[in-house]
Amino acid sequence: MTVTGEFGLTDARSDEDLFLACREGDQVAFRVLVDRHLRMVRRLALNVLGDVQEAEDAAQEAFIAAWRARERWTPEARFSTWLHRIAVNKAIDRRRVRKAVPESQEVITRLADAEDRGAVQADALANLERSEVAVTLQQALGKLPDTQRRALTLFYFEELEVGRIADAMGCSEQAVRSLLKRGRQTLKTRLQRQKKICGHGPETVRSAPEGAGRGA
Repeated sequence: MTVTGEFGLTDARSDEDLFLACREGDQVAFRVLVDRHLRMVRRLALNVLGDVQEAEDAAQEAFIAAWRARERWTPEARFSTWLHRIAVNKAIDRRRVRKAVPESQEVITRLADAEDRGAVQADALANLERSEVAVTLQQALGKLPDTQRRALTLFYFEELEVGRIADAMGCSEQAVRSLLKRGRQTLKTRLQRQKKICGHGPETVRSAPEGAGRGA
């Protein structure tokens, strides 16, 4: 089957076969991939950034990053999924710079304290902002499955609505809610386990009602 891209470039090869050619330096094959995926990559970036020009810049950065990382890609990974992950990450990076989001420790301790951002109070944040807690949570977040980590990052760090997260990740809103719920439960469990190991005793972390959080 011949696939035609946004600008009319056609090629019968699959994405994976084209990118294998890119690994050998085939720039024509890469132009076909850009043509084939540009619209989706721009849309993913727009869902995160909410700005057309910023999304365009993020899309360009995503394709540049994909080209530079071509030798690290393996055929076992679906090219479109791999590229979309790069696009979302580039958009997140741009959003962080534009919004000047708080330091990671502040955000991660807020994440541990409550699922509903509106429920976080200044005194609770002050009590939780201890370096050992932040480090534990950062490590736990890094060990989560990729989809759970991305959903939590987009919801808490980037403050996106569930609907926009679903668009960015290419899944349903219900799937996003499920990822958020499982990710929060895992983080709580690991934090409580770490507290016991350190001899501080278990720490209760509040659970929000089902559907808590914006759009959830």
